[in-house]
Amino acid sequence: MFTFSRLHNKIFVYFFIMILIPVISLGTFSYLMATNFLQTQTENNQTQISRLIGKNIGMMLSDAQDISDFIGNNETIQSILSEPAPKQTSYSDSNLYNFLANLKRAKTYITFIILYGENGYMYRDFVNFYRQVIPYSDFKNSTTYMATAAKDGKPHWEFYTSPLFTYPHSYNEMLLGRRIVNIYEPDQKLGALYLGFNREAIDESIKQVSIGKSTNILLFDDNYNLVSMGQENRELRTEMAENLELKKSLLQLKNTATFKLMNVNYLTTTSSIDTFGWTVVILTPMEEITKQHALFLKITIVLSLSLLIVITVISALLSRGITQPVKTLLRSMHNFKRGDFNQQVTVQSRDEIGMLGHKYNEMVSELNDLIHKVYVSQTNQKMIELRNLQSQIEPHFLYNTLDFIFLNSKINGDNQTAEVVYSLSQLFRLSLNKGQDYYTVGDELKQIKAYIRIQHARFPNRFTPELDMDDAIEPYLTLKLVLQPIVENAILHAFNKQSPDKPGVLRICGKLEHDHIHFLIEDNGCGMPPDQVERLLEVPKQSRGGYGVRNVNERLQMLFGRRYALVIHSHIGQGTAISLRIPLIHSEEQWRELYESDGH
Repeated sequence: MFTFSRLHNKIFVYFFIMILIPVISLGTFSYLMATNFLQTQTENNQTQISRLIGKNIGMMLSDAQDISDFIGNNETIQSILSEPAPKQTSYSDSNLYNFLANLKRAKTYITFIILYGENGYMYRDFVNFYRQVIPYSDFKNSTTYMATAAKDGKPHWEFYTSPLFTYPHSYNEMLLGRRIVNIYEPDQKLGALYLGFNREAIDESIKQVSIGKSTNILLFDDNYNLVSMGQENRELRTEMAENLELKKSLLQLKNTATFKLMNVNYLTTTSSIDTFGWTVVILTPMEEITKQHALFLKITIVLSLSLLIVITVISALLSRGITQPVKTLLRSMHNFKRGDFNQQVTVQSRDEIGMLGHKYNEMVSELNDLIHKVYVSQTNQKMIELRNLQSQIEPHFLYNTLDFIFLNSKINGDNQTAEVVYSLSQLFRLSLNKGQDYYTVGDELKQIKAYIRIQHARFPNRFTPELDMDDAIEPYLTLKLVLQPIVENAILHAFNKQSPDKPGVLRICGKLEHDHIHFLIEDNGCGMPPDQVERLLEVPKQSRGGYGVRNVNERLQMLFGRRYALVIHSHIGQGTAISLRIPLIHSEEQWRELYESDGH
């Protein structure tokens, strides 16, 4: 095998050879994929657009049918047509005229409304110009009436409206007819309703859609009549009008296919409007798609050649620029391995090697920060454990002493002192909790109730406690002493200026919310300014005040993460609300897993 005397020459040749073959293959593959994608995308676009147009037109036709049904079932019209003979103009006629006039103005695609009654009644109204209407007795002999009657109250569409008028004329409108029957006695025929439907409304709906310069959209009804055309083409319209077999062949196509029409190959997409039997046809000349294929071929060739030139230059530069940064990075990694965690490499490039250098520098910095954070976290944890150990000195001696004081107070009839001593004993037992740093939320609530009884005995006129706790939160596990320091801060500081005649209110709530428990401690005391709130959460360790609230905030974040920090809202003279959340911990095993992982 051929050997290279220099590393950068070896990298250049290998890199160029490895890229040359993929570039050629990729160029060919890209061209084939692009042309195939263009063909598929054009087919998909035509299919989606044809369905969308069909849906819009179907909604328009359905709306017209609903209007005809609405008119036929109108109580005033039913009443007028049910009369044995038409009466002179009455209040009902005025209501009918107003009703139909408003309806005609609201639905701009309606060009006329003609209402025949079996009792001789006739109503006719036109939008643009008046036309002479054939009498009902003569109209009954027409095929249009027979087709309408055959539908037995269902809507009937026709391509032309001329059968209704004495002097036929080719108007750009279609006819919607419906037989009117008595809504209470369906066998009783009351008359017939005919609406003129302006085909320009359909033309506008189709012409608003733009696919390609040469693409045309056609709409056929259920009798192969060309209802609308997106781009006017007289030759195509004539061909469609004269060649019925061609139209049948075109409308028999399913989805998308190639169809030859007037010696031109079209990419054809058909979509049926099932409810009405109408069909939407989209025609795109294959010549237009082929031109786009040729454009893709030119672009692929130019890009491939340009890429080869760029790769040649880049290969030469990379072969010289890779070796030195790699050596520098390896040297720094070796020093890092020996214990020098302050390593940083100088990055002079923005390529992959430069990114590797940046990421290496970031890794070293993050590792140093992590070591510092772990050290501080372990130090704080040891300090907390030391304080907990100091608080557990001689617990049994303290319990026995408090039990003696409780019994002695009971014997002497001092029930108030006995209750305070009992609450204090319960407070100590729950706080120590056999050395465990957690217990159930139910124990926390017992602990806070005992503490409130003690403080309420000391300050009977200072505050009134209110507790609103959800029973469902009691089985879950929590840190010890998360509520007591906050309650203590409220009792000692929020109500210290409270008038004895008007004690404050201390409200403690606990609710189960999704994946956590939400506690809210509120008071209507003196409140705090914003700077005091900030100092309360960030009070220095050597400070004598506010340590309890800060301790709770630190423990919550240390174990559960920063998003579980305390949230304090306070206003001078209005009070303070402190909100805290803890995650749902169901078992001791889950607690141990969280604790052993050092929280978050």
